[in-house]
Amino acid sequence: MKGSSDEATLIFDAGHLHFGGADVMDSLDKWGDRIRHVHFKDVREDVARQIRAENKSFLYRVVGGVFTVSGDPKGSIDFQSVTDVLKKMDYSGWIVVEAERDPAKANPFEYSKLGYDHIVDICGKSGLSIAITV
Repeated sequence: MKGSSDEATLIFDAGHLHFGGADVMDSLDKWGDRIRHVHFKDVREDVARQIRAENKSFLYRVVGGVFTVSGDPKGSIDFQSVTDVLKKMDYSGWIVVEAERDPAKANPFEYSKLGYDHIVDICGKSGLSIAITV
């Protein structure tokens, strides 16, 4: 990012940042002015530790359930802090529910509803207004 111009904007994916070892909040603070799209995906840390220890592929990690939606009690990212910062920076782009879960192991409707409800709740607590699109 340091070598690119401001025209290079970002998709902020909290789950990939966290899983890759980045500090989610530091990344948001550092590059927030370039964020145009947000993915709320969480990491199940117990699964991440196990999969890292086994040195498995990314696909194995996804199928193994390392990622989940925000609002999942087994997640590890503080999304309330993320929405608080998004509000402070007057973010007005998309926030997307994302999970990358095997639908045979995590019912897509149930998990998408869990993530959606969580986003609505924490955005409300942050004072971040949302427009719902389907």
